[in-house]
Amino acid sequence: MAEKINQVGIYLNLQKPESKELAKNCIETLQSLGFSVCLLEGQLICDDQQALIYSKELFFKKPDCILVLGGDGTLLYVARQTCFNRIPIFGFNLGKLGFLTEREASSYKDALNQLNNGNYYIEERMMLGCMVRKKGVTSKTYVALNDVLVKSRGFRMMDIQAYASGSRIDSFRADGLIIATPTGSTGYSLAAGGPVVSPRARVMVLNPICPHRLHDRSYVLSEDEEITLKFGNREKDIMLTFDGQTTLSLTPEDEVEVFKSVYSTKLIRLNPISNFDRLRIKLCSEN
Repeated sequence: MAEKINQVGIYLNLQKPESKELAKNCIETLQSLGFSVCLLEGQLICDDQQALIYSKELFFKKPDCILVLGGDGTLLYVARQTCFNRIPIFGFNLGKLGFLTEREASSYKDALNQLNNGNYYIEERMMLGCMVRKKGVTSKTYVALNDVLVKSRGFRMMDIQAYASGSRIDSFRADGLIIATPTGSTGYSLAAGGPVVSPRARVMVLNPICPHRLHDRSYVLSEDEEITLKFGNREKDIMLTFDGQTTLSLTPEDEVEVFKSVYSTKLIRLNPISNFDRLRIKLCSEN
């Protein structure tokens, strides 16, 4: 059963000029349908829009759902903010492929009418949690919807040891290592030669980037595993990224722990098509 929606948040990628016009159209349509609308502080479009303005803390907590106007990168950012309060998100694609977004901007009226009529369902996507252990002290937990990546800032080949729940998986000599969710299996991991995984699966994909050894391949691990990454003593300029957006610097002595997060992303879906159909359509639409 569709969850009742009363208040809708709208998040804009302000680097895309078309997001402002789409936001104005969405506000007008939503208000005509009886929805309350809210915007993030600093993203006010114009003064005559009767929308509530929330601080960042409230914006990712108060609405019943959030419309994301941008591309997959914008949606990934919003997913990492909304997961803590289990707020569903709906993406309008203003980017290129738009694997995660649900509709193109041109169909906004039809999409909003479907939301109003309850013609949608919620699809939950597994997320990753990640902590860094520095001299025995662990960092806060970071989350990622697509992937956790380690590589050298200087694009040097790295020596990385990977363990699953304490058992050694392998030592990789590669340009880096990707740990992807099923959602992230169609992102950077796919470009690096990894498998396509159904979003319904509860697994993690461990995928080396440009491995130096011929036998190095991807590993598919259970959601119950806890992955630990260690580095060679000579490694330099190691960086750790979450969804390709948040970056931390590491030293060779640091250890990275990756595991299934207790949080998940809730995507609003309108079309009950299979994710493989969605993937095939998006890939075939490339220019």
